[in-house]
Order: sequence, then C-alpha cells, then structure tokens
Amino acid sequence: MPLLRTLPLVLLDAETYSRLWSLLDEGERARANRFMFEANRREYVAAHGLVRLWLGRLVGRPPAALAFTPVTVQGKPGLVDGPPGLDFNLSHTEGLVACVVTLQPGCRVGVDVEPGGRHIGADVATAMFAAEELAWLDARPAGRSGPDMVSVWTLKEAYIKALGMGLSLPTDSFAIQPDMPRLIRDDGSLPVGQGCRLWTRDLASGHKAAVALMGPEDRLATDLTVEEGLADL
Repeated sequence: MPLLRTLPLVLLDAETYSRLWSLLDEGERARANRFMFEANRREYVAAHGLVRLWLGRLVGRPPAALAFTPVTVQGKPGLVDGPPGLDFNLSHTEGLVACVVTLQPGCRVGVDVEPGGRHIGADVATAMFAAEELAWLDARPAGRSGPDMVSVWTLKEAYIKALGMGLSLPTDSFAIQPDMPRLIRDDGSLPVGQGCRLWTRDLASGHKAAVALMGPEDRLATDLTVEEGLADL
C-alpha cells in the first residue's frame, strides 16, 4: 500500500530542524544554503530530512547514509541500491512537507500537497485543465473559482509526478474525475498494461493531499495509509 508521511512545519522547532539538517549530504546542504529566504530553506531541509527518516525506517538503513539518483529523464529521484519495488515521491508547500512511498513491485507513486484554501484563478484552470475537468468544475456551486479547483490541481500534479515526466506532459492531455477520484482519459501517457489509483485527503493541518499509484491492475487493490510527524522516526 502507499504510505504517506506528512510534516507540518509548525512542528519544526530548533531541535528538530538541527536533527534534519544533520541528516543531509553535502549537496543537499549546499542547495539549502542557496535559498535566499529562510522560509524556503527550512521547507527544503524539512522535506529532504523527512524523506531520509521515512525511507531509512522503511528500508532499515541509517537515514544519513542514504544516497539518491535520478530514475527518469526528468529527474525523479530514486534510492541507490534500494529494495525491489521501492518508489517514492516528495512534495512541499507553504506550511507542510510530505513523502509517499510504495514497496509494491512494478508500481510508482506521486504526491502533491497544497494549502486547502489556496486560490487558483479561473484563467489558470481554463489554460491547464482538460475539457472533462472544466465541465466538472462548471457543474460545481463555485464553478472555476472555488475550492474544488485545489482538488483537481493536486490530483493532476500527483499523476504527473508518479509518471516522473514533469512539465513535459501537457496538463490537458489527460483527465481526472475528482469525485471518488479516478483517471478517465490518459491519451497514452499511462504505460500499456498499467492502471492508476488515486486518493485525496483533507489533512488535519488544513492542507489537501493527493496521491497517485500506478502499476499492474492486480496490484492496485490497496488503500492509502497517512501518518503525521516525526515522533516515531
């Protein structure tokens, strides 16, 4: 099953920040120090420290000893010498970082998190959403300017991130049904013989999360587990 771990940044006190910083490698620390604003630096450190702690627990290795390498042309990271079936993805936004992991062979995962109250303009939806998604929004009480926009946005981001294709995939080339979320059109982006399972969650932190799991259909009959914080890591 996909395992989603979130870390609200309100929990990131000085001691926790120092702990996460100590887990990063030289390259990660250098990238963190290049951020102009402290808030962006803290978000980066929290995200990459969380990934190390979460993966370290799941694969039984010291978090600071983990090494990463791109596994797609677009740069989706993977774990060097990771166990068969391991795939993971991270996301960060204002006030929250998250990491999702699957250990199911042949499967890939993606996650997106956004503030629940984020405003996404109707012009952005018109330019980036598929016709089926726009029709769904137009039938909602608030139309293209309401909170349902965040549901569509996070689901689409999670799908793209599971594929590992980044911005190379046109966002209107596939369509998602946000109610009991499912992929209703992929235009060939989903590999042959693969299916897609989608989840959305309203988190206690006030954020919305979406997770996409891709793989053989017989391996998608599972559910999403969500945990928060670092208390057990």
